[in-house]
Amino acid sequence: MTCVFFLLLFLGQCSLILCQGYKYYFIKEPKTWEEAQRYCREGYKDLATVPNMTYMKTLYTDSTENQGNAWIELYSISGKENRRWHWSLPGVEFNAEEMKWSGNEPNDKGGHLENCALIDSSGGLLDIGSSHNKTNHYISLTMKKKKWREAQSYCRENHTDLASGAEQLKEAVSTFKSSHKPRSWIGLFRDTWRWSDGSNDSYRHWRDVENFILIKENKKWDEALTYCQRHHHDLVSITNPKEEELVKEKVKNATTPYVWLGLRFSCVFQLWLWVSDRVVCYENWANEDHAGRCGMSVAMETGGEHKWFKKNDSEMFNFICSLR
Repeated sequence: MTCVFFLLLFLGQCSLILCQGYKYYFIKEPKTWEEAQRYCREGYKDLATVPNMTYMKTLYTDSTENQGNAWIELYSISGKENRRWHWSLPGVEFNAEEMKWSGNEPNDKGGHLENCALIDSSGGLLDIGSSHNKTNHYISLTMKKKKWREAQSYCRENHTDLASGAEQLKEAVSTFKSSHKPRSWIGLFRDTWRWSDGSNDSYRHWRDVENFILIKENKKWDEALTYCQRHHHDLVSITNPKEEELVKEKVKNATTPYVWLGLRFSCVFQLWLWVSDRVVCYENWANEDHAGRCGMSVAMETGGEHKWFKKNDSEMFNFICSLR
């Protein structure tokens, strides 16, 4: 089982800890996630879980004076086969038998990971990528096109949440039919994230970071660099695990087996350098000799464990641009 660590904010390879007992305890000892979990289980109850926004506010209150970053209980098991469906509204349990999928859905159409759900006017459900712009829906219909997470944030700020659970879906379909819109978001999503105490809490409060964009055009490394600098900011530099996870999510939808990163071997300095001129501190190389030579750059594999591979600059791949 491969753990992917979640931080409130990124600090480094290790972080401070939030333990859970009768309240949240902020432990000022830098540790890895496994060390933090062991520490909390020995001296408290466990690493902190965050089942809803009330707990999130309490967590912030208990740790405000510390102004630090901390591990919590949430971790990820890699592999699309390990995804689970959840309802966005905390406390609503997902029941597969209550779901009415359209046609052969859910199907990850075209090999792309589709982790959010739409409802059509007949009440049928479809899986789709979260970045698509669809009409936002929560019982009272809102005629605004948003991405899934934007729709979730809108509903949480202005109502309660995206429509979640079988009973709300019935009411949603009735309201939706009168809108004459073909499809709309609901609060159904799937991911690989787990709470290490085994609970099924579906609450997520991800930091809204959209710093990277996947360009599904096949280009040589130099061409990809020019494109990113001309249309966005630069080819992506990955300097910590949080950025790595964000890039991994992007590359899953690529149309090539590898995706260019902004890492190139410098003939002048005889070492790998990011286009941002940063030396490689954080790295995720495949099990191969990564000694470089002139004319080589780095690409991330779009499948498997998303490791880094050195490639000739002349090869043609999709690529990731940073937006700032």
